[in-house]
This record gives sequence, structure tokens and C-alpha cells, in this order.
Amino acid sequence: MLVSGPRMFVCASVSLLCLLLSSCRTRHPQEPTGLFSTEVSQQLDARLENLLKENNLPSIEVEIQAPGRGEYSFVRGAADLSSGEARRRNQPFRIASITKPFAATAILVLVDRGQLHTTDTIAKWYAHFPNADSITVDDLLRMRSGIPAPNDDEVLARVYDHPLAGAPSFDEEMASYAKLKSQFKPPDSVGVYTDFNYDILAAIAEKVTGKNIGTLITENVIIPLKLAHTSYPTDDKVPGGLHGYGWNASGSRFEDKTLFSPPLAGAAGAVISSAEDLHVFARAVCHGQLLKPSTFKAQLEGKPLEGTNAMYGEGIATGSGVCGHSGTISGYSSDMYYFEKLNATLVVNVNRLDRDNKSQSSAVLGMVSKVMMSHL
Repeated sequence: MLVSGPRMFVCASVSLLCLLLSSCRTRHPQEPTGLFSTEVSQQLDARLENLLKENNLPSIEVEIQAPGRGEYSFVRGAADLSSGEARRRNQPFRIASITKPFAATAILVLVDRGQLHTTDTIAKWYAHFPNADSITVDDLLRMRSGIPAPNDDEVLARVYDHPLAGAPSFDEEMASYAKLKSQFKPPDSVGVYTDFNYDILAAIAEKVTGKNIGTLITENVIIPLKLAHTSYPTDDKVPGGLHGYGWNASGSRFEDKTLFSPPLAGAAGAVISSAEDLHVFARAVCHGQLLKPSTFKAQLEGKPLEGTNAMYGEGIATGSGVCGHSGTISGYSSDMYYFEKLNATLVVNVNRLDRDNKSQSSAVLGMVSKVMMSHL
């Protein structure tokens, strides 16, 4: 039985947010006079060059924007290992679970329009699903539905090996999870990160509006923010020429993992974007630009995720003045965070993710965020 479904691309946001929250406490007490001094920029460049080589990464892009203070950009490595083409700034990549704040915000726009309520229970649409009369839209957004998150490494590996395979239907997924009824926990009792929450949200949103989640993200987020290089893909390609790779240890070589079927990730991880667009989106979502003040306030009210000290709001990781998300998907590892005290956004992408689904950008994110906090 395919219990977890092939959409279970659990991102690295939990551990990475914990890392960021700890780095926040090392902030330099003096106000900065610029983004980075020449010396700090050179040191940061050198450390990133070392990570590129030491961690065997095809390429790294790090972009920091702090309005009124300047920018920092580091782009090194290959966009295409077969041709040797160098990576360029702002080439689009699969953002994986950074899709969740896009999907959540698109759904919260429906809430602001009165088409949906966060207090609605899923019994309104799926009355026979376990705990349907007590699982709310808010619970799904916050990963507090009580739906179990099976740790199915075989499923993740199968998707990695067959990225163009067809995805099960939503009804098939619902049936698979319903069979786990005995493992369900009471809704809003504990936060457990599982992508299936967002599959349900997408299905509900489509019932309410008659539009799929890709269309809603496009209409409610991408177009209003004028994100020119962001899309909910309808084919298996990534525009712009940035390839994604996974390391084959037995063959001591990289495998091209660029092509991927969007339905395998769905509302939990299908979006493609660029660093420049993610700067715009991070600032917008963390400032509530697209939502009513009360809706935005609720979105950023984080609750604990089990087994971590991270907080999770409605589709966004938040806490200690840090707001954002991370994501992993075949060939790509990415991070997007806004730092309130610095009024700065940080976007990281590494075009590598291996079969073990462990983020390849975490070392980059950790190092850069600590430098930001100590030198900005």
C-alpha cells in the first residue's frame, strides 16, 4: 500500500529554522553602516568557495537584499555539468516546500474574500475521512491536523528514481491515509509536518473555486506581486537552463535530475521560481502585503512542531524575528528567509539533492545566516 504517497517531499525547514533561530541570538550589538565591508564580503566569498568544493556541489547561489544597506551576491559553479555552462544569477529552480507559503497565502486570500473560513472543518467536503468533523482548514495550514506522517524512505527513493511517473489520484491518497485511522492524533494537539495536509487544502480550494491550486497561486500571488520568473509548472522542465543533480555514490558521478512531474509534488512543492522573485515574495508574505491585517497576523502566529524547537504558522516557519521556508526536491535544495531586525531577505539555492533527501544547502544557509547576524 502506498501509504505516504509520492508527494511526501518533507523539506528541511524544521532543522534549518532551528539553526537560524540560534544564530539570531548572536546579532552584533552595533548598527551596521553598510551591507558588508569589503573584508567580510571577501571572507564570505572564500568560505562559500570552500563549501562548493568540500561538499561537492555543482553550484551555489546566495543572494541577500537589505534595502538601504545594499546587496550581496555569490553565484559560482555549473548550471549544466554536461556542457560546462556556468551558473548565472536568477536562473529559475524548483523551490520544493517553499511552495507551501505560496499555496497558504493563495488560500488565505480566499478567506479574506469570504469564500472559505479557517474554522471550516473538512467534513464540509470529506465527511467520511477520519476526524473530518474536527480537522479545520487552519489545522491543515499549520500541520496540526493529526494526520500521521509515515517515514517512508522507500517512497521517497522510488520518486527519486522515477521522477516522471504518474502520481496517485487524490481519492487514492485519501483512501490510503484513511486506513491509518488508528494512528491519527486529535487535531490541534501536536504539530506534525506532512505534505498531505496541503494536498487536502488544494482539493478543498478547487471545490470552493472551481480552480486548481496552480491557477489560484498564479492569480492570487504570482500576478499581484509581478513575479516574472515564478510559475506553477504544467510540464516536467525547468526554464532557464539550471539543471538539478543528484550524486550517485556507487558510480561516483552526478545524475541529471532536472526533469520532474509536477503532480508528484503538487501544492506542497511544485512551484518554480528565482532568487529575485523569492526576495519579493519573502518580503510580501512576511509583511502581509497580500492579506488583511488580521489574516496576516494569524498566518504568522506559530505553533510548535513535534521534535523541534521551531514554530510553524499557516504555511510559514516563523519565530524570533525570522520568517520563511526551506525545501528539498530531486536535484534542488533551497532556502528563503526574511530577517525582521535586519529588514533583509536571504535566498539560497544549491542545484543538488541526493536520493537520501537531505538538504545540500543547510551548511550554506547556516554559515551565511551567522555572518549576516554578526556583521549586519
